[in-house]
Amino acid sequence: MTEQQQPAGEAAGVIQAFEQMPAVLWAFEGPQHRVVAANRAARASIGDRAGIIGRPIREVIPEMAGQQIFEMIDQVYASGQPVSHADRRVLVDRDGDGHLEEDFYTYTFLPTRDGDGAVTGMVVHIVETTRWVRQRQAAEARADDSERRYQQARDVVLSLQRSLLPHGVPVLPRMRLAARYSVAGAEAAAGGDWFDAVALPDGRVALLVGDVTGHGPEAAAVMGQLRAVALQALIDGAGVLDVLGRLDTIAGHIAAAEGATVGIVLVDTHTGTLEYASRAHPSPLVLGPGGAARFLPGAAAGPLGVGSKPARLHVDRLHPGEFVVLYSDGLIERAGRGLDAGRAELATVAAAILSEPVSPHTSLPALAVDRLCGLLIERFAWAGYQDDVTVLAAELLADQPPPPRLRLPARPDSLAVARAAINTWLAGLGVSPSQVGAVQHALGEALGNAVEHAYGGGPGDFAVTVDLDEQGVLRSTVTDRGRWRPVPADPQYRGRGMLMMRALSDHVEVVTGERGTTVTLTHRLRRPVEVGAATTRFEAAGEAAEQAREVPFRIETGGPALRVAGAIDAATVDQLERAVRQAGRGGVVPVTLDLTEVTLLSSVGVRLLHRLDAAAVPAGLRLTAPAGGAVHQVLTLTGLADLLA
Repeated sequence: MTEQQQPAGEAAGVIQAFEQMPAVLWAFEGPQHRVVAANRAARASIGDRAGIIGRPIREVIPEMAGQQIFEMIDQVYASGQPVSHADRRVLVDRDGDGHLEEDFYTYTFLPTRDGDGAVTGMVVHIVETTRWVRQRQAAEARADDSERRYQQARDVVLSLQRSLLPHGVPVLPRMRLAARYSVAGAEAAAGGDWFDAVALPDGRVALLVGDVTGHGPEAAAVMGQLRAVALQALIDGAGVLDVLGRLDTIAGHIAAAEGATVGIVLVDTHTGTLEYASRAHPSPLVLGPGGAARFLPGAAAGPLGVGSKPARLHVDRLHPGEFVVLYSDGLIERAGRGLDAGRAELATVAAAILSEPVSPHTSLPALAVDRLCGLLIERFAWAGYQDDVTVLAAELLADQPPPPRLRLPARPDSLAVARAAINTWLAGLGVSPSQVGAVQHALGEALGNAVEHAYGGGPGDFAVTVDLDEQGVLRSTVTDRGRWRPVPADPQYRGRGMLMMRALSDHVEVVTGERGTTVTLTHRLRRPVEVGAATTRFEAAGEAAEQAREVPFRIETGGPALRVAGAIDAATVDQLERAVRQAGRGGVVPVTLDLTEVTLLSSVGVRLLHRLDAAAVPAGLRLTAPAGGAVHQVLTLTGLADLLA
């Protein structure tokens, strides 16, 4: 026999080797991809399901529909070309409980052929990489390495584009918004995609996505000009067609803007009435319960700046619980495939994302609108992007829980009660942890003042109200019925609470009188938008619930190092002082305070840290706190930055 004709070995030995391979191995046959072989690791990866041999893989693992895996298998069979992908997220119901578990795998699809060279099936080699992906994600989260690598990999043009795009989408009472912008991997320069979400005073929300042809500084500059014109028109009260008309006019005077596309959706969040018009932009997708998906009707007019006929206005309706998705054509455009096929695939994948019963233990976000934006870009990236991609999604909400209205006794233990109620409400709105921290620190000072100063230690109460208006502006009000009294301490410590409130709020108003004091804090709430590569690093699904939970105050001791968790306020500051004094052994041992898990550092806590640094711990006091967080910002504002390790 020739070398090519040598047998692989005895059948029993070959089967045993195949069965014991640690990698997942599948063998499929025919265009339906019937399973003809699956080793032990393959069977275990899907929960050891019965009767898989001889059945199409789509029937064996039906929950993978919409995850772009079956489409990839179809592509390999049709083209006869092998395909490999590394570290891809896959959701599978391994336990048979109806909830999808998350793992990451590196795939290789290899076509098999008959004696004439025709493709008859394929072999799939899969290695689970979940552990390594998790380790990498944890390392990136700790060091924020992904952001640094992203900034280093892109030139100054991308930084320009980031500055021209909105830094976030508004947090609104009746609509939840999310957006993602992915930079094409094939380009080192920024493209001309742009988007915006503008909340109007009457409860309407304008959603815009546009695309300027080309890449580089010129495209980024034109994108910024068009977005500015659209924003000004909406602020002036212009309707959908008027906004498009102004964009068409300005595009006619800017050569690089000719041929740009844009779509606008205007939703009345009170009635659900939806107005839509487009200049050569892909039609928005509406998603409803149960996987229902439809594209908004109506032919788009020609692109901007080329003298085409004006756009026509289309009226539709969005019902509570429905989503509308705007996107740039880079999401669905693929070489050799028509836009109709891309639209159909988009509808299928988007419906699958919303209907997947995802386990809460995955790294996917809890809010459906975030999953929709992130997973659309991630799943379509399997085939690679040739252009930048933008996805902007909005969910019309049903009736939401009313904002807290509290009246509590003016005692230190009331502070945690107020914080917990407001935390829960903010988390339900999808407010980011960083903004929750800023709101709670500013509001905590107003609450602390009502407890400490309004009644001079005597009986009394205070009221707390929070309201979110139609444009995403949060107003928090603390009212007492006493008279503020100055802190009986060194005057150098006075005024820090007001400084913190002003630094951590957009506006602060204090009204005092014989009947009490009212403090009103204003924050414009925005949800951050990720701008970067197609790979998504989601925050954990449980993070929103975790941030809503009032962390119990605790101090973990380890010699002269103390790890503090929870709120440092009037109710806990004495306990912290005793622990620090004990750890410092009367001032002869330097003390380190780890404030990483501190959720609130009030001005009472700031006064304590100054006092400890000045006298109680003469051997030295060192502090650690995450850079960029509210606690770090408070330490910097109040003259304690030199103590940070």
